[in-house]
Amino acid sequence: ITLHKMIVNGSYRLVPLYSCFLTVVCNISPYWRAMSLVSSVKLVNLFELFSSPKFLYSGEKAYKHLALLLEIFNNIIQYQYNGNQHLVYAIVRRKDVFGRLASLTLPKAVQQCSKAFPAHLQPEYDADAAEQVAALSIQDVDESGNPIQRADSREDKSSKRADNPAKSWESNEETIGSVGSSVVSVKERFTPSESWLAELRSSLPLETVNRLLQHLVPVVDDMCERQNGVVDETEILEVFKDITMVGLLPVPHAIVIRKYQPNQYTSIWFTAFMWGVVFLRCQQPPIFDLECIQLFQVS
Repeated sequence: ITLHKMIVNGSYRLVPLYSCFLTVVCNISPYWRAMSLVSSVKLVNLFELFSSPKFLYSGEKAYKHLALLLEIFNNIIQYQYNGNQHLVYAIVRRKDVFGRLASLTLPKAVQQCSKAFPAHLQPEYDADAAEQVAALSIQDVDESGNPIQRADSREDKSSKRADNPAKSWESNEETIGSVGSSVVSVKERFTPSESWLAELRSSLPLETVNRLLQHLVPVVDDMCERQNGVVDETEILEVFKDITMVGLLPVPHAIVIRKYQPNQYTSIWFTAFMWGVVFLRCQQPPIFDLECIQLFQVS
């Protein structure tokens, strides 16, 4: 739920962290025994959001978020089907979203891209720039996530930070901003191509979800037909509990756990979070000057 709010209502500055957020959820998804109804709906909503033309055609690698979400769905369906009927039902209800993605053709992709991003508009969300900035920032930090300064500017920057330590965070943000602006300035406008479509199809593991839909959608349609379209949600969930997917789904894939890769974005975020917790829990006795601490900006 929090992840959904951060992506839907958050700032575009959080774009480079989307992959990090989804990777965390993906790592725990094989062990997610019972997902709530709200969490299930929000997770499928994220898939619908990232598969929309606004996000899908915002960059050549924008589909990587869809690949992570599909891996989350596959892990839960393959390893934790029992107990996650809410997620299964949410996927069945949004079957058209998965169907449109599976049947995507190049003419349709070009048409959707042109409609989402006319010639006089540039996409607000730039997936390619976010990926490139994140990759550059990974190369500029050590194993602890601390920025690595270049030899020619290390002495100058260290002396400035020593004079004013409070601006070290600001300098990190300026570094990220300068890298991001340089990447965006040289980036050309994305247009779907045959090679991009082939790469998208090979990168999105849709087989497990498609098999699930092929088996469960007729079951739901038959229930609706027998009861004149008036079917309670709890009845469908009870039917899903009694249905086994053994032998119907592909062979379970190996569980992949991705390791954390530090970069300047996550370093700044963790630093801000840590000092925020320290500040809020050290009020009695107060060890900070409350008038000099600014946890967030109010616009």
